[in-house]
Amino acid sequence: MTMLRVGIAGIGSIAQVYLGLFAAGKIPGGRVTALSSRSPDHLTSARDAFCTPDTALFTDYEAMLHSGLIDVVMICTSHNRHVPMALQALKAGVHPLIEKPLAVDADEARTLLDACRAHPELTAGVLYCRRASTAYQQAKQLVERGALGQLKRACWLITNLYRTPAYHASQPWRGSWKGEGGGLLLTQASHQLDLLTWLCGMPSGVTALCEFGAERAIQVENDVTLHLRWTDGATGQFIASSREFPGTNRLELSGSKGQLILENDRQFTLRRLSRDERDFAQSTTGYFGPIPFTEEQWTAPEEPNEAQQAGIVADFLAAIAQRRAPLCPAADALESLLVTNAAYLSAWQGGTVPVPPSPGAYAAELAKRTKEE
Repeated sequence: MTMLRVGIAGIGSIAQVYLGLFAAGKIPGGRVTALSSRSPDHLTSARDAFCTPDTALFTDYEAMLHSGLIDVVMICTSHNRHVPMALQALKAGVHPLIEKPLAVDADEARTLLDACRAHPELTAGVLYCRRASTAYQQAKQLVERGALGQLKRACWLITNLYRTPAYHASQPWRGSWKGEGGGLLLTQASHQLDLLTWLCGMPSGVTALCEFGAERAIQVENDVTLHLRWTDGATGQFIASSREFPGTNRLELSGSKGQLILENDRQFTLRRLSRDERDFAQSTTGYFGPIPFTEEQWTAPEEPNEAQQAGIVADFLAAIAQRRAPLCPAADALESLLVTNAAYLSAWQGGTVPVPPSPGAYAAELAKRTKEE
């Protein structure tokens, strides 16, 4: 097995999760050979806790990239540094694996994708680890095999993302446009929004209702309702909250051939129609149906977050070795970011916003919010 050399940039809480997984031998195909942080104390404590004594430490990110000690860099820094650091990695001939989200502004993310196309020998990915879960892999296979037919409606109620005021106060950048660049859509619920676009494709328009700082001393949104529309006529709802408990996690996908329900990331209900609804509707003389259907129920294996986090990194390393696309290429991660940018514009300006939104529109509105903070 090819053993790739991995550098980690930014030694915050999420980086320490990945360091722990490498140290425990749960990520095959790679080993940590270098760390980068502006804090010497963070570097030494991380090496002592997770790495071998010969792991190189850098307070200069560029120096790590050009050290010749790494093949891959995991970028675990603040959201607004993801794209600039990934561009530096590509220029240095290093594969970038970026913590979610890909960026704050989709226009900025496009500059990274342009650079990726200029470096086809390198692979760029994003750490949307839910794609590595058994349950969502099963859901993806069902959709791709046509089990549901043509999509009619998608609905995700994801309100079990509870965060306390103490969470928002734990880091000075949390909960602000200037520091975090967004709230629930960009951070806590971005995994589910990524999965929705992965399963259903990118919608063509979004109408958003966002509550900003509801019951929390933050500037960004923590309660969201999105109405989505696809070019083929399908519609959807994405409802998320980080201020209610215990909350709900329920995904429904309804198509012309049946319905898929996935609750709590594990519990499946699949209803298969005996006939495609479009054919049935044109041939029946009845008013109300029904269309005969079968129902299957099953539960996917329980998986801790760490298993999915290890899985998405291991897949990225294997993708490099096998010269294939990873589970979440950077180009895929752009789709949910475009929806997020459009949703913010809709909430700020009112009305439906196309996906993708007009170039520069989101950056201009975001600049107003950061200036007001």
